[in-house]
Amino acid sequence: MAKQKITGLSASLLEQAPPPAAVPDEVQPIATMASPTKPVVQTVKVPPDVYVRLKTIGARERRSSQDIILTAVREYLERFPMAS
Repeated sequence: MAKQKITGLSASLLEQAPPPAAVPDEVQPIATMASPTKPVVQTVKVPPDVYVRLKTIGARERRSSQDIILTAVREYLERFPMAS
């Protein structure tokens, strides 16, 4: 399968975007969260269509991809109790 080159978001796409949705109070941007240890780098490979949707939503909500992904991972992990 040939790789598709991803180009940046165009200004016209961002101009068409609706106003940013309100972020719930319980969701805090990564920059405001206290971290007792240095974060570990984790690379995530996503299909081109997921990348474009993530970047589009991030631009609309003025949030980084990292913030969106980390919020989603934390919500997912909250569903599972910690093993003792």
